[in-house]
Order: sequence, then C-alpha cells, then structure tokens
Amino acid sequence: MVIKDKFTFRRGGHDDLKKIVALHNSLYPRPFLDWLLMLYRYKASELISVATDENGEIVAYDLFMFEPSEMKSDVLHELYVGVAPSYQDQGIAGSLRKYSASCYDNGCLSGLSTLAPFSNVKALRSAQKAGYAITKASAKPAAYYLFRYLKKSR
Repeated sequence: MVIKDKFTFRRGGHDDLKKIVALHNSLYPRPFLDWLLMLYRYKASELISVATDENGEIVAYDLFMFEPSEMKSDVLHELYVGVAPSYQDQGIAGSLRKYSASCYDNGCLSGLSTLAPFSNVKALRSAQKAGYAITKASAKPAAYYLFRYLKKSR
C-alpha cells in the first residue's frame, strides 16, 4: 500500500469488485464479460490495483489479465484503467499505473503491455508517464501497443 497526497494506492480484493464494476459501467459502454468477473473474483489481489480517497472510496482501478499471445514471454496485459469523473485530470491514472507496475517488479514477469486507442490521448499520456513506451500500432483495435519492462528476480 502507498499513500500519495490524499489517495491510497493498494492491491484490490474480491470485496472491491462491486464498486469497481459500478464505476466501470459508469465509464465504459460495455460491461465486463462473465469470465473476467470470475477471474477477478478469484485472483483480484494478483490482478487488480485501486486508488481510494480519504474516505476509503474507490476512485480508480487498474485491471490486468494474461493475453494468450503474451504468456510465453511472461508479459501481463493491462486491460482497463478507470478513474471516477470527479477525480480525472489529477494524475491519478498515471500514479495508479506506476503503483501497479511496482507490485510486479522483481517478480517473474518480464513486462507489462497495454493498448491506448489512437483517439484517447489521455490514456496514451497516462501510460507514458507510468513508464510505458509505444512499440507498435495495431489495426484491430485501432490503438497504440505500449510496453513497460520489469525487472525479473533471479
């Protein structure tokens, strides 16, 4: 757990899922797929990070999963980052992404990947501030593919 300014950054738990789902549904037009909810229900502490305000309310989340094409390379994929509207443009997404990456550093992963749609400059800048770099562009979905190297423990 890390406290920065008035926010606490910590690993998520299955008890956080209802609030994360509610926030996600207010931000994105598509709900979580059932298999993702099942995954997060059992592996929340390994695949979710959250930011909470001074009242302990979740104001942002960072969700990860393994992409089949990246598993052999020990890469974990950042799937969604969401920040409550009243907390946007305060650097929370970048700080949360940095916190999440620190949780995986010196482990068995070689890196983290994510996508930033061409049309979402905020997502791109937030990822870059957290240490991700554009490595290529993808056609489907139309987005930048970004990568952040991690230190593997020996």
